[in-house]
Amino acid sequence: MATAPVGLFTGPSNVTIQAMIDAAAGRGGGVVRVPAGVYMLNDAVHLRPGVRVVGAGRGATVLKKIPSIASRITDYLGYGHYEFTVDEPEKFHAGMGVHIYDKSAFGFYTTVATVIEKRGRLLFINRPLAHDYSGGNGGFAVSAFSCVEGEHADDASLEDLTLDGNSEEETVNLTGCRGGGVFLIMCNRVALRGVEVRSFRGDAVSFQQCTDITVESCDIHHNSNSGLHPGSGTVRYVMRRNHSHHNGTFGLFYCLRTSHSLCEENTLEHNGESGISVGERDTDHLIQHNTVRHNGGPAIEFRPVNHEGGDRVRIVGNTLGPDCATRGGAEVMIPARLRDIHMEGNTFTVPPGRSAVSLKPGCERVSFVGNTVDGRSQQAGDVVVPAESPDDPKATWDKPNQGSIPALGPATDVLLHAPTPLPPVGPAALPLDGAKHLSIDRLSAWNKV
Repeated sequence: MATAPVGLFTGPSNVTIQAMIDAAAGRGGGVVRVPAGVYMLNDAVHLRPGVRVVGAGRGATVLKKIPSIASRITDYLGYGHYEFTVDEPEKFHAGMGVHIYDKSAFGFYTTVATVIEKRGRLLFINRPLAHDYSGGNGGFAVSAFSCVEGEHADDASLEDLTLDGNSEEETVNLTGCRGGGVFLIMCNRVALRGVEVRSFRGDAVSFQQCTDITVESCDIHHNSNSGLHPGSGTVRYVMRRNHSHHNGTFGLFYCLRTSHSLCEENTLEHNGESGISVGERDTDHLIQHNTVRHNGGPAIEFRPVNHEGGDRVRIVGNTLGPDCATRGGAEVMIPARLRDIHMEGNTFTVPPGRSAVSLKPGCERVSFVGNTVDGRSQQAGDVVVPAESPDDPKATWDKPNQGSIPALGPATDVLLHAPTPLPPVGPAALPLDGAKHLSIDRLSAWNKV
């Protein structure tokens, strides 16, 4: 694979970078080296299969988003169409990224696309509308988009550069289901290494419906939503040696049905909500050797269970706390109906009046083994049953500024020894047919990265 001839492409914008990437992809893949400089983004930089995009280093190569413009939708827009109309079409031009939504559209029902043509008042885009939209229902088109996006961009990578979401001038928060500082959807074997993602109005790194993603040695900070957001069925991925800090919500947010990950040697601190949040069908994760501290919520919080929660999660050798800076809670909070949560060899620093673990009755095989709490060996009383443990994690047991968890006393159904055998977790534990929900009949054998 060849390196793209940089000299053929000049200009400080995404157009230059995209031309380099597309040229490399047209030759079957290769390495695109982006020189030092600030490149203004009128649209996302789109990764392509088989192409490595490599900057000159964090802080040297900077991709910076332009401030958004917006206009109200005029006509009723129909699902599956490739055009939209707005009050002020003169604000928009071909090559601009655009986000289309109204009050009825959320998550994957909003549309992010690129304007490819203007014809009078009609604006044509490269992707079909994901929903019906209308101006009467608060519909808008706004030039909000990811800094870097990959869709079906297998075997690609992004390395050694800075993405700046320009949040001081940006006006719109982009949902993590449709964008992020880096947004990957339906991608396989993509790596992010040595990337700084800062000041994005939305999630910093979001990857949805993907397999075999690696996020390594990245600096993720001062973004308005979560730092890391794996979701929507993503399986078999690694997050290692990242620093996720000073983000508006979670340091790491496991979203719906994401499983079999390795989260190790990361530092998650000073985030507005929990350091790590685990939710519905977020199973089979190995969370080890991380430092999680000084977050607004707990270090690790399992969200309430609807049908199947974050089962089979192993939490090993982490440094946890102090946390819960803005709302009450234990360092690890576990609601009812979870199974096979194993905590071993962790070091807890617990704020006064709080506990290492809060465990609601009704769980199975929750174990707490060989941990250290405030410099001493663990005691049975380090795992408490909350007096009030409603399904809503923001309710009484989690009120802002609450100094402690009202507790009935030590949890009697926690295991103080490791159950045998422990269920296998992490990327290697996923069966090779474990991505059929993503229409992948069989994965390649797992290679530790």
